[in-house]
Parts: sequence; C-alpha cells; structure tokens
Amino acid sequence: MIVRTRHESHYLADNMLGDSGERDLFVYLPPGYEESGQRCATAYLLHAFGETAGEVVSPPTDGQRWKPPLEDVLDPVFRRMGVPPMIVVIPEGNSRYGCGQWVDSPVSGHFGSYVAKDVVDFVDANYRTIPDPRSRGVFGFSSGGMGAWNVVSQNPDVFAAMAVLSADTYLDMTHKVFTYKYFNDIWPEPPNGPVEGDDWSPMVYAYSAAYSPNPINPPFFVDLPVAWPSGELIEEVWNRWLAWDPVVNYADRLDNLRQLSGILLDAGFNDNYELQWGHRLLSHRLTQSGIAHQMTENSGNHGGRANERLQVALEWLGRVLDHD
Repeated sequence: MIVRTRHESHYLADNMLGDSGERDLFVYLPPGYEESGQRCATAYLLHAFGETAGEVVSPPTDGQRWKPPLEDVLDPVFRRMGVPPMIVVIPEGNSRYGCGQWVDSPVSGHFGSYVAKDVVDFVDANYRTIPDPRSRGVFGFSSGGMGAWNVVSQNPDVFAAMAVLSADTYLDMTHKVFTYKYFNDIWPEPPNGPVEGDDWSPMVYAYSAAYSPNPINPPFFVDLPVAWPSGELIEEVWNRWLAWDPVVNYADRLDNLRQLSGILLDAGFNDNYELQWGHRLLSHRLTQSGIAHQMTENSGNHGGRANERLQVALEWLGRVLDHD
C-alpha cells in the first residue's frame, strides 16, 4: 500500500524559482505492516531528473509504452525475495527547471536538508519506523543516484547506507558537453533560459541552479559554466559543479563514508550517457582510499532496466540495514 500525503517544508519554501514548499510525499507500507505492529527500517527513494514522485508511483502512459505502478515493483521484493519488511519513502524533488538534484541550493531549494531533516522527522513521527541511522538508507536512479550519494555522504548521522544507481558521475566526461549541446540548439541566439521542447536547456538550467546558483544574477539566478558565444569553459563555475561530483567530493567525505554500513554502486555498461565510467572511476578511488563498497554492472542502458535495479537495490538495503 502506498499512502499519499502533503508535506510543508521550510527548506523548500524560500526557493527563488517560486516553487511551492508544500510537496507530495508518498510512503510505501510493506505487506503485513498494518497487522504486524512491528517497526521497520526505512529506505528513501529519490527520483530521477524530469520525473515527479507522483509519476514514479503511478507512471504515465502514452498508450504505447507502459510502466508498472511502483507498488507492483516493490511488493515482490518483500513477498518473493524474502527481504525483511521496510517502509519506502518517495519524496518530491521536482523544480521549475526539472529537478533540484537533491542538493542544497538557495535558488532551486534546499533539497538535501529537506530529505535528511524534514522528511525523516515527518516519517519517523507518523509511521512505525526504527528511528536510528543504522536502519535508514537511500537509493535512487540517475539524478536520484547522485542525490543518494550526496545526501548520505553528508549525513552519516541520519543514514547508514546508499545504493547509487546509474548516477550522474564523472561530470568532466559526461556532463560538460550538455551546455554546448544547448548552445547548438539555440544558435545564433544567446541563452535566455529553458526552451520549451528542447532536450538540453532544462538540464543545463536545473544543474546550474543546483550546482552554480547565483542569487544576484536575475532573471534565472544561475551561472552557466560555458561562456557565450566563445564556448570558453568558465573554470570557476565548472569547479562549483565538480564539487557535487562523487568522483571529486569523495575525498573530502572519507570520514563520513567510513561510518556507513554499505555503499552499492550499480550501472549499466551500455549507459546512454556513459555513466558506467563514472561508477568505475568512483569505485577505483574508493578502493584506493580503503572505503568498503560493492560495485556491480548490468547489461542495461540508461533506464532500460531501472525497475529491476530498484529491486536489486532494495534487496541489498534489506541486507545491510538493521531491522531491530
């Protein structure tokens, strides 16, 4: 059963995009939850760019393509795979530009603090959770995977484990090109905010609002990492993006990472954005730093096996979290 509620957050209310601080919050209650009376570990599922929590729970269809409801994805993990019952929480991370990237930003909103503080406190107060960091984990796909990394690695006093699925990583290789693709789409006009129907501009502005916000640069309140029209990379701005990249910021968070019960990195080796290389590099650097983790790859592309990987991640969280 999935319960939908509305939740007001002061961490999101003061964003500069004008998005509401009141958000949908979905809570999956595992089979037998109501009858058992027992307390459960909690897994927080962070959605990807371009999605909403509601679309993850009840995916839209265009009449030709169809995804199963999230409840149909999660139920088998507990019914058939023998995983201890867990509560799964799906917060809302969408922004006017597409996604808040699950990090704290004065422009798009303080999404990292929203999850780690507001949502956790609300769920612990309203459901039979085990209110202990060793019984909380975070998992997510794509932008949600990067969110899982940043939320958990910054809050080891709140969460004990993360499953990072096909996450935005190694931005120097995978994301630097996005702004150039956006500029190609609008050439010869100068950049002037997200363009309806364009694939790249919403990502560029969403990422910039999260990674290089500039509250004194209206009307979009961001610094783009590439100069127009020269195409010169603006190193100071790009370095602000890199500060959120797991392959970079792991080095400043080693003490936090050592406190965790588990880290899972999982990507498809046919990823459309080549994100498997970011996972491989991150795994290499964690290994060199003596950080225990698990690295897996699958034959999927970016999203082609997403539901299966969510099940894999949830089963893994079931093994590394405390259940009593």
